[in-house]
Amino acid sequence: MFGLIVRRATLSLRVRSLLLAATLTGSLAGLAQGGELDKFNPATTDPDLFRIAVRHSDRLQVPAKGAKMLIVMTDRKSGRVLTEKQILLTKTTAASDKVSALKDNRTEKVAVYRIPERQIGELRALQAKFLAMPKSRQDEIAGSLSIDVSGCKVDPDDGGRMLISTFLKSSELNDYVMLANDYDLRNIPPGATAKGLDPVRPCR
Repeated sequence: MFGLIVRRATLSLRVRSLLLAATLTGSLAGLAQGGELDKFNPATTDPDLFRIAVRHSDRLQVPAKGAKMLIVMTDRKSGRVLTEKQILLTKTTAASDKVSALKDNRTEKVAVYRIPERQIGELRALQAKFLAMPKSRQDEIAGSLSIDVSGCKVDPDDGGRMLISTFLKSSELNDYVMLANDYDLRNIPPGATAKGLDPVRPCR
């Protein structure tokens, strides 16, 4: 959230989780034509309206502290990390955040996560600090904003696909924009876990 605009959203994997990394490049200038996600501007977005919706089957659960956001600022030339901040997103049950329309069938659940209120001020201060920098300094900074959602299986013996979808809503977006659709948490690279070990662990 440092004045850098999302150029592309890419998917990579952590064991038992879906990591959505928005690679942030460029400056405050507009983007080339793209999808709805291009409207998202971490520099000016309102942290209080930032929402991540997670859709999954009732065979899967997102555990406590299972939805996280990581913000990293680095110096483009040296690669030195200037700022790194991890935020544990909290589930919201506010009526205004209900998104039942995102369900594809009755066996799916949709949960909405937001930035904790106690950290809204911190993020606004980071935004203000970045925007107060000379543009020449802004151009020297690269940033990334990652959303990491982990899941566990309700039935310890369940060997089926573990699908999860994620959506983003912000002050720039009128509705939720899909980040990942029906991503299987078992779809991991060879050797990422010990042989025979299920990457999706049972819920405790």
